[in-house]
Amino acid sequence: MKKLITFLFAFLFILAPVWGQRGKTPDLDKRLQISIRTLTTNKNLEMQRTLRQETDINLLKVISWQEFLRLNEKAKERLLASTRLEAKALELDLKENPNMVVPQIEYKNSAPDYSHAFTHKYIFISEDISHDTKSAPQEVINILKAARNARPHAKILLAQEFLIWTGESNDYLLKKSGQKSELYSSYPEVTQAADKLGIDQLALDDSIYMASEGIVGVKIGKYIVGVTPQDKLPLLKYKGCDALYTRWASADQFIGISPFGVLERNYQWARRIKAVEPHYDLILVYAGSGHLRNTYSNDLPTLLKCKDFAHIALFPTDPIDPAVEKYYETRFLKGEQYTVTNEQQKNQEETRLQEQVTRGTTFKQSLDQLEEETDQSYENWKNKKLPLWSSLTKEDFLQANPNHKTPNALKNDIVSHCTYGIILAEPRVEQEQKPEVCPAPKTMPIGPKHKSYI
Repeated sequence: MKKLITFLFAFLFILAPVWGQRGKTPDLDKRLQISIRTLTTNKNLEMQRTLRQETDINLLKVISWQEFLRLNEKAKERLLASTRLEAKALELDLKENPNMVVPQIEYKNSAPDYSHAFTHKYIFISEDISHDTKSAPQEVINILKAARNARPHAKILLAQEFLIWTGESNDYLLKKSGQKSELYSSYPEVTQAADKLGIDQLALDDSIYMASEGIVGVKIGKYIVGVTPQDKLPLLKYKGCDALYTRWASADQFIGISPFGVLERNYQWARRIKAVEPHYDLILVYAGSGHLRNTYSNDLPTLLKCKDFAHIALFPTDPIDPAVEKYYETRFLKGEQYTVTNEQQKNQEETRLQEQVTRGTTFKQSLDQLEEETDQSYENWKNKKLPLWSSLTKEDFLQANPNHKTPNALKNDIVSHCTYGIILAEPRVEQEQKPEVCPAPKTMPIGPKHKSYI
């Protein structure tokens, strides 16, 4: 009782200026404004501190190539376990809802209507099939324009895999709209469009050329992997580049696409996004599908603890430069050959488990029907300057499955409330061809503090 009286007394004391002294309201307003400014300042300081830590090389743990390989084997096991968890989740769902079906969807050949997406705080834009197409970044520009039109006064952020910190000490990970920056953009047209639309941008990935006495260092998440000339490393070809840069660039690629690399990058991206999250009304995250929806319990939406979001899946089918296509093919084959990656094993396990879990169910029948309808829609696609697209909301799913019950084990499962599938053939606006440039190496010493660990 004493605690309750004390609490009520404090409550009345705080509110006394409002109830009993109307003449002092301006003072109260002033105090509130100061409190709000202080809270905002603290949030800004916390954001800046976190982002500064993300670019402090001295905080990173240096490991050897052999240690990376050991950690990578653990990451492979974790991702395979994640694949099995996903299958188990579907099995539990089908056990609770034996008549569950995939809703029928209608494909449209027109400019997509993204209006349903912008009611959510987060919109994840996944790039599937291949990077380096012309159509995917152009569609992202269309999404940014639609976002700004739908939310004209909102503070909007574009966090993207394709905006990269290259180790410049004076560069900040968060790029305010219109601000000059040395961050590298794989899709400069997207960066320029965001600037024009008043949309801030966050660099999610890193690519820092580090070398010291023949040892190259690759930053991945909270680690630097040191690679010596004696380490057995798959090499890729880089025209016009010396042996040291070739070894670093090859290591950077294979470590980045390895299971360990994918997980570490996801954790890093989640840290950076969470640091800036309180400052924005709408956050768009643009990345490859392998980071957004192919690792289940380690996907970026899960790591960010998003319970309400939209997902726009881009499937670009326009051809890419033959040299780039050959590069990706070689990278995949060598990654599998040197067992840095295990994509084939993971895909086979995923296919086997899904077939095992869904065999004989109405869900499987509806899924097969959906695939058949998608193939037919693709074959009958007439105007390829406009996408072939469909959308599915949670309401659509519940309408097709009115008695659906979420199993207790999946109560906290992340469910996308709005999903778009966008098949692209040609960009809606023609773009200039990017010139091929072999980057000039920028040597960043690993330094005496780190070298002893390699």
